[in-house]
Amino acid sequence: MITVDLIGGIRKTAGFSTVNINVPNSDINEILSLLGREYDLENKIKKNEIMIAINGVESSVLGGMEAKISSGDTVTILSVVHGG
Repeated sequence: MITVDLIGGIRKTAGFSTVNINVPNSDINEILSLLGREYDLENKIKKNEIMIAINGVESSVLGGMEAKISSGDTVTILSVVHGG
């Protein structure tokens, strides 16, 4: 099972803060697709407006959108806020 924590605006958009996904192995692309399908977030998660960490490590250093996720991992999705 993979735990997905949502923080910031994405939590408000989704209407929940944590969800457990019952898949043994995956990658970020698959997790985002699953969240989109299962929780009606397809057009609400914009990849250029979020930061993703796996077990507290920013995903870009782990392979980006193809970063591998295994059962027991925690994926944190955080909305990135820009201001000017």
